[in-house]
Parts: sequence; structure tokens; C-alpha cells
Amino acid sequence: MSSHHIVRENQEPALLIEDLFLIDEEDLGQLLEWSPTIAVENNMFDPLHARGYKLDIIFSQDQADQVQENLKVIPYCDNFLQAAIEYLIAYQYKAVNIITDQISLAHYYPYLEQINIVLLAKGIRYYFVTTGFTKWKMGGECVKIDAQGEEITAEGLQKIGEDLYETVGDGLFTLRFSKSKYILIGETIS
Repeated sequence: MSSHHIVRENQEPALLIEDLFLIDEEDLGQLLEWSPTIAVENNMFDPLHARGYKLDIIFSQDQADQVQENLKVIPYCDNFLQAAIEYLIAYQYKAVNIITDQISLAHYYPYLEQINIVLLAKGIRYYFVTTGFTKWKMGGECVKIDAQGEEITAEGLQKIGEDLYETVGDGLFTLRFSKSKYILIGETIS
């Protein structure tokens, strides 16, 4: 980034951390390079604060103390991720990276038209794609495809297990499907 580059507010993906222990320190560092808005549930505040991270938003079911300057405390009732995604949408964020083990299409489907969601857990990046999705990968790389019962046509991939595919060779792979608007795919974070 050049010194004259201006980052507009909400331009970079926000970072929701539901479980800090699902990502290694190096991958977390890469997510933090562009100084995203960091939102956490109250129970993640202490481990992150102890590591010296400056947080922007805490979602809390109880009264939370504001121990960092400029920290917003947002009350919520039932579901942290739902409340946090709805908050980001309301404040016009275009994208969010979420560190979570809640990896399912159904959980995020209501929001996919409003915000780009990437899930990160245990060395895998998951994202939601529409039919005709194409991506270049090296040969022999694995791709996890959670098609939720959708029949998919995969070009450039061969099935090697349940929901697991491998790229046939260096080049593009393409996914096509017709029943669902989105499917969920996962790749190893490199």
C-alpha cells in the first residue's frame, strides 16, 4: 500500500472472531494487515486484549465494561454471528471474514445477497459461490464442496471422497449447479 492510498471506511472486510483458537497466529496476522473493523463476542475479549489487539466492537449479552478507547459495546439476545452480520449490513460493510466453526450454507444464506462472507477455520477458507464459478488452481490441490444435496458438474476436478475433490492439473476448474443459488466451497489457506 502506498503512503498516499486512502482506505475508505468499511472498504476492507470486517473481521468477526467467534473462536480465536480456530486460526493460527500467522493467518490471523494476514487478516489484520489492512486494519479491519474487528468485532468479537464478549467471551473473546480477554484472550485478544491479552495479545494486544485493538478491538472495535464487542457484542455482549450482559453488561460489558469498555476497557479500550473507542470500543463500541452492542447488546444482543440470541446469536452472536447473526447479530454481528446484521450490524455490519446495517452499517454498509460489503464483506466480512468470520473465524468460526459454524460452517454451513443454511446459517449464512439469508445474508449472502447483502454481504460477501468468508469463513475461516482450522486452516481452511470457506466461501459461497454461484453456478459458473471458475478459479485457477495448481494441479493436485484439494477443494471441499458442500453442495447440500445439489447435483454439481465439476470441470477440472475429480472426486476423491465425500465432498472432496482434487484439481486434475494446473488450470481452471468450473462448478455448475441448478437447484441452489449458492454452494459452499473450502480450500486450504496458503
